[in-house]
Amino acid sequence: MKTFELLDELKEELESSPKTAFSNKKAVDLEVITEILQDLKTVVPKELKEAKKLLGDKEKILADAKAQAEQIVDGAQAELDKRVAEDEVTKAAEQDAETLMKKAKSNAKEITMGAREYADDIMQELEMYFADYLKLIRKNRLQLAGKRKPEKRP
Repeated sequence: MKTFELLDELKEELESSPKTAFSNKKAVDLEVITEILQDLKTVVPKELKEAKKLLGDKEKILADAKAQAEQIVDGAQAELDKRVAEDEVTKAAEQDAETLMKKAKSNAKEITMGAREYADDIMQELEMYFADYLKLIRKNRLQLAGKRKPEKRP
C-alpha cells in the first residue's frame, strides 16, 4: 500500500538524517519531510475510500444473502402449496415441504452467517490495518516532536 511506502520513506529519512554536534538530535531536511507528509495527506483519503467500498460490499453481500434466503423460503412455500393441492399425495407433500422449509431456513441461516463472518473478517482486517497506521503515525509524531524541542544547554 502506498501509505506504508510513504511511512517507510519518512522513517528512512528520519533515521538517515545526520546527528547534530554534541547531542543525540538529528537535523532533518524539512522540505523532504513536508513533501512526504503532503503525499500522505493525498494517499490516506484514497485508502479510506477503498475501506468504505469494502464496507459497502459487506452490505451488498448481506442483502444478497437475505434475498437468496427469501427466494429459498418462497420456493419452499410454493412447493408446499402445490403439493397440498394434490389430494393423492397430501401427506407426502406436507412432509417434503416441511423438510424443504427446514433445509431452506438452514441454508438461509448458513448463507447469512457466512456473509456476516466474511464481513467481520473484512472489518477485522481493516481494524488491524488502521491500528498499524495509527501506531506508526503516533511513533513518528513523537519522534518529530522530540526533534523539535529546543536544545537545553548546561
